[in-house]
Amino acid sequence: MINYPILAIDYGDKHFGLSYSDFKGTLASPLDVISITKNRDINNVINEILEVCSEYRIKTILIGKPQKFKESHKKTEEKIERFINNIKAKTEIPIITYDESFSTISAQNMLTSSGQSIKRTRGKIDSIAATVFLQEFLNSKKTNSE
Repeated sequence: MINYPILAIDYGDKHFGLSYSDFKGTLASPLDVISITKNRDINNVINEILEVCSEYRIKTILIGKPQKFKESHKKTEEKIERFINNIKAKTEIPIITYDESFSTISAQNMLTSSGQSIKRTRGKIDSIAATVFLQEFLNSKKTNSE
């Protein structure tokens, strides 16, 4: 059973898009992107994610995983598994994964169709991608329960 609210994470090598659901599991909303920088390593990123979990009273963490279409996706999946294990070592919040194969493309399409340039919205794409796959996940749970 899934408990709400959910925090969705769009994993990236340097940028982590975040989105959260409401308490009923109906609507996904974007949060700021957290990035690895000179002063912020992966452990700092995980700690910031856990602070977000506390602030929004998150009950489940949803991490996007791409399907293995290419060899590069397999390497990404290995990185995501390490990331998941690092988070699990620091929290009791249940972590689940969901296919996010096309969420970044959907996010780019949404931003460009609204007249925004990809260059100017680069920082938003990861959080919009997290919102896209979280909303797809929420919609699939509603469809399955009906």
